[in-house]
Formats: sequence, structure tokens, C-alpha cells
Amino acid sequence: TPMQTICSYCGNTIVMVTSHVPGVLTWLLCASLFVFGWVLGCCLIPFCIKSVMDVKHSCPVCQHELFYHRRL
Repeated sequence: TPMQTICSYCGNTIVMVTSHVPGVLTWLLCASLFVFGWVLGCCLIPFCIKSVMDVKHSCPVCQHELFYHRRL
């Protein structure tokens, strides 16, 4: 969840912006679905599920990455 903090790069008091990005877990699920025969596009489903993607926290002012949460 976004939280209020002081950016270590620009020094402003900010509320972090979060974005979901594909990580190792997302790619592993995609590959395993593809191997088990879900080749008709169903192997792309993990890219639509936020709970299996990594979360990137960044500053809305200077756009620097402050924290990166990896699922795996």
C-alpha cells in the first residue's frame, strides 16, 4: 500500500506511488501454464493478476524508485 515518507533523493514529503510489474513469479507461472498446454493465450493470465506481480514504489516528484517488493 502507498505510504507517506520523505524521499531520500529529492527530500520532499510524499505519498509513494505503487505500480505492479512482472517479476520472476509471473514469468514462472506463465512458463508453467505454457508447458502444460495452455497455449491459446491462457498462459498470459498471470500478467493480469496483481497478486503475483512485483510491486515498485516510487516518488511522484522525482520518479526515483524507493522500494521494490519481490514476490519470489
